[in-house]
Amino acid sequence: MDRRRKGNRLASTKTEQRGSLRESTYSQLKDLILTGQLRPSERLSEVTLAKRFGVSRTPLREALMKLEEEGLIVGQRNFGYTVTDLDVTKFCNLLVVREALDVCAAQLACEVASEEDLDRLRGVIAQMVELKDTTNKTPSDAARNLDLGLYIHRVIVESTRNEALVRVTDQVCQQLRLALWLEVLWVDLEHTDLDEHRAIADAICARDREAAAAAARAHVQSSLKNMSKLQRIWAHRRAAD
Repeated sequence: MDRRRKGNRLASTKTEQRGSLRESTYSQLKDLILTGQLRPSERLSEVTLAKRFGVSRTPLREALMKLEEEGLIVGQRNFGYTVTDLDVTKFCNLLVVREALDVCAAQLACEVASEEDLDRLRGVIAQMVELKDTTNKTPSDAARNLDLGLYIHRVIVESTRNEALVRVTDQVCQQLRLALWLEVLWVDLEHTDLDEHRAIADAICARDREAAAAAARAHVQSSLKNMSKLQRIWAHRRAAD
């Protein structure tokens, strides 16, 4: 029995170490992408990255798979992984679709959201306010900021109880992920993102369909304007290389 317990503890420790290595590798690799040290369309060498991070191929591949799920890299059979390309035209087209989805979700939420849904919405805004008050503007802060920004939209769309809308919104947001990361990291949003999200949340909590639609539309229009800024920043960075 003691040997079995000892074996279970060892297996548990190995699993925890593996998970820690995966998360550490994932975080480091993500920071390299978000800070522009790994450029859009750049091919990723697993051998080089494994040596750089001092890990085996297993945690590295697990980290790469997670980043692919987030839309930051693209995997191709017999070719490996590359950083997702910064295709501003594609992102703008997706944002046009997202605008329609977000407006629809905001209006439906005004009608059918429960009080519990509204409490969740208020809770996310509170977390955003706290982050703004304590942020040091590191890549990790940017990641947390984006996570909250994506989560609040998830809360809104889930409150509609419309599975088709949830599914399509998830698909569009997944394809927008790199652009949204770079928008948060490269563009000086100051407090505009918080103000925009608060305007949407306040209108939904007041069950004001017109105000909610207008706030949702203005939020996406702001991102559309930021795409041109991203393009200029990207061109400047490439010219500086």
